[in-house]
Amino acid sequence: MNKKILAVAIAGTFVAPFAMADVTIYGLISAAVQSASTSNSYTTDNYPSRGRVSDQNSRIGFKGTEDLGNGTSTVWQVESSLKSFEQGGTNDQGQAATFATRNSFLGLKDNTFGQVVMGYYDSAYKRYTNVGADLMADTSASTMGDNSGVYNIVGRGDSRLKNSIHYDSPLWNGFQAGASYGFDEYITTGSSKDAARMSLGASYTNGPLKIGAGYDRLNDSTATLAGSSSFPSGFVFNSTQTSTSTTYVGQHSTYAQLAGSYLITQTNTLLTAMFERATYTSVKGGSDMTQNDWSLGVAQTFGNFAVKLSYNKLGDLNNAYSGNPSDYDANEWVLGTTYNLSKQTQLLAYATRIDNSKYQNANLTIDPLEASPASSVGGSYTNLNSGSVIKVFGVGMKYTF
Repeated sequence: MNKKILAVAIAGTFVAPFAMADVTIYGLISAAVQSASTSNSYTTDNYPSRGRVSDQNSRIGFKGTEDLGNGTSTVWQVESSLKSFEQGGTNDQGQAATFATRNSFLGLKDNTFGQVVMGYYDSAYKRYTNVGADLMADTSASTMGDNSGVYNIVGRGDSRLKNSIHYDSPLWNGFQAGASYGFDEYITTGSSKDAARMSLGASYTNGPLKIGAGYDRLNDSTATLAGSSSFPSGFVFNSTQTSTSTTYVGQHSTYAQLAGSYLITQTNTLLTAMFERATYTSVKGGSDMTQNDWSLGVAQTFGNFAVKLSYNKLGDLNNAYSGNPSDYDANEWVLGTTYNLSKQTQLLAYATRIDNSKYQNANLTIDPLEASPASSVGGSYTNLNSGSVIKVFGVGMKYTF
């Protein structure tokens, strides 16, 4: 009897805090069987069809609020990636799943003044331009994944900011705005380098119409110059350009984006479009480099079934240090279908093709392909070379909770 009483008492110490708090557990678990292949006319980086089971951005999160009275409340969230759960929590880059790897923050929300949070959180630029343009979100065919622009063809200014503070206004007749600032924790005394990041965003919703706009600036994304071809480290143009012979400070990256979607309610047809312009400070004292990207998409829903098609284009890199501007282009076609078995369970299928020009290395934004995956946490792996053509077909399912 004493043992039973002791067990109940111990269990109560764990249960009681949760009983007093407003805590929501949420997330999704999703996986697909994929067939993937690459070819490259510039290198020997080719492999025939490769099969794998791929995690499709699975995650689990905890969030809650506490009412402080007078329209003010505490808000918090801790969200973690179930990174490559299909292979024991280690992805192809040898990175292991850990706690609070996704949007995790703490702050205050007021009905009159808005919300302020601090932590590790998507930039205002990313959140306010996410108005439905990514038709196959949370799959390998996503066009704007969680890689903060490294492999994206569009939405390359998207970022999740460490050491950051964020403000979101209240909603005013469909309009909302926000700002983010990410501190450079590694700035040192006497250094002229301060790689802080500032981000602004705004959105407007009016029935079936959604519009989002954003501006983002990454300061002092240091660059290296080897001969005549190297670029700011804040952005990947060519993975083979890794020389660090000379380092330059003060190379800024800025992004501006306009995105929108419109739902034709009579036919259940969703139209999406976005345009983004990136500017990179020249390390050679000449004209800044600029590069545009854009996307067009359409999704048609028939009851529980939907068909989705998008075309995504990364344009010329103007004022590039080497090669032709068109050597940095890439384009992608995405065809996807989804079928809802219930409110929580969905079947999905997709096919995507990415064509990279000579110096571009765009990849899948979720679970990107590697020429040689890492075999363990911290192990070595090999990126696909620039210029690769990637073809992927996947069939899977997603459960949302």
